[in-house]
Amino acid sequence: MKLPSALSTAGVLLLIGNASAFSGQMAASEYYTSAQLGYGQSITLTDYYTGSQYYAWLYGGFNGCVDKKCTVHMRETTAPASYKFDALMWKTDDGCHNIDFQGALDAGHGYCCGSLPCDFTA
Repeated sequence: MKLPSALSTAGVLLLIGNASAFSGQMAASEYYTSAQLGYGQSITLTDYYTGSQYYAWLYGGFNGCVDKKCTVHMRETTAPASYKFDALMWKTDDGCHNIDFQGALDAGHGYCCGSLPCDFTA
């Protein structure tokens, strides 16, 4: 049985559509020393699907996480501000900023290259 062309086209688009669980922006502050947290950068994620924002302190900043993956403790800052998760962040030698959600937000690994803020999917 042959499907109508509009129906088969829609089915193909669904199959090849964006399968990422997270689509948003990653931003980082300038490097600074916090009296409570020490030297590093504040990291902000904005989820374009939900509008939620998440914050974490990256100890040593991205430059301190070039040879290793650093654990960050993300917390939601938009109401109801109840969701928290751990993620891994690092910077590669070619200047790409990486995050591994480790399954949080049903997302995996995402990255963007160049300066922050940047848009990415995971």
